[in-house]
Amino acid sequence: MYDFISICSDTLHSKYIRSVVLEEYLLSDLKFNKESNLSFFKFIAGEKIRINGIPANSQGNYAYDSLEGVEEINLIEIAVPWKITGDSEKEVIDIANDIAKQFSWMINES
Repeated sequence: MYDFISICSDTLHSKYIRSVVLEEYLLSDLKFNKESNLSFFKFIAGEKIRINGIPANSQGNYAYDSLEGVEEINLIEIAVPWKITGDSEKEVIDIANDIAKQFSWMINES
């Protein structure tokens, strides 16, 4: 089971970033691995942390079968395993903060 951390612009998901920009940042700076288009992962303390870039509507809702061909996103979700704790949990929170800072977005706490 997973908890999710959502990162988006502060104006109802109205700011978009190019998919290639997100990919470059996650691969080069944060050392994630690419699983598929807009889907990335990294192991932290043996647990798989996943990040997806997602195109969402103005209320933050989305539905997709595939992210193939998506060129812009306005929502980033980090899937965090429930059993992650301590230093590993802090590392995931630091990753979320780094992403929010990089794109001048905010972490949605709802």
